[in-house]
Amino acid sequence: MEHNAIIYATYAFYAFLAAVGLCAGSFFNVMIWRIPRGKSIAWPPSHCPKCGKNIKAYDNIPVVSYLILGGKCRNCKARIPITYPIVEFLTAAILITAWTLLNMNTTLRQISAWYDAVIPILRVISIIMLIPMAVIDIRHYIIPNRFTLTLLGLAVALSLIPGNLSIAESLLGVLAGAGPLLGLGILGTYLFKKGDAMGMGDVKLMAALGALWGAQTVLIGMAFGALLGSIAGGILILSKKINDEHRIPFGPFLGAGTVVAIFVGDPLWQWYLRMFYY
Repeated sequence: MEHNAIIYATYAFYAFLAAVGLCAGSFFNVMIWRIPRGKSIAWPPSHCPKCGKNIKAYDNIPVVSYLILGGKCRNCKARIPITYPIVEFLTAAILITAWTLLNMNTTLRQISAWYDAVIPILRVISIIMLIPMAVIDIRHYIIPNRFTLTLLGLAVALSLIPGNLSIAESLLGVLAGAGPLLGLGILGTYLFKKGDAMGMGDVKLMAALGALWGAQTVLIGMAFGALLGSIAGGILILSKKINDEHRIPFGPFLGAGTVVAIFVGDPLWQWYLRMFYY
């Protein structure tokens, strides 16, 4: 009986986590549309960008409302982009995955003071926040400062809490994340004479992730990001989807590479060291 209760409680918790992820994804959609346009994310209420009508609460249920409405606005029948439910579902899926793989339930149970929970929770948030940053970068070739600088400031400030990365480790992570990209950007601009070869949004993103996750994680993340970006770029070039006049946003690949590094970076790093030192 007790065993069944534990199972039901676990299912209930992950259902709650999925609901939180879906709601977060719905809010991310608001951010994705409004922030690049310089609009407030708090006001006015959610509305159709085509007809301007406010969206009723029952038409604003993540994923479900999209399916019920057939992907169209109830009022003007304008098409709702498929990215809306994708972002919502992806946020929920990644939140559950990150919470599980980072063993957050055990981590939070072992914490003695409430403020010790801030960094682990911020780390989970940093992972799902890569979703709106990636979509905005893909669409507009920018990563807004309100994402990167807020995360950077919080990570550095919270490194003062004992038991997390020290302030020195956090600042080293900033240098490890920002330094190589900034150097490549300056070199690329000099060699190709085409303005900024590396967007400063990418630099600030990796500086923020370095401050939160540490130097090793972001260095491995950049390596994975470069690999993923090269593969994607090669596929797009071969399929003639892009040419030398088009840019491929690097931010989504840096984010994806860092997530890979967060979850499997340490064993890969140990494997790399064994190749040379054992």
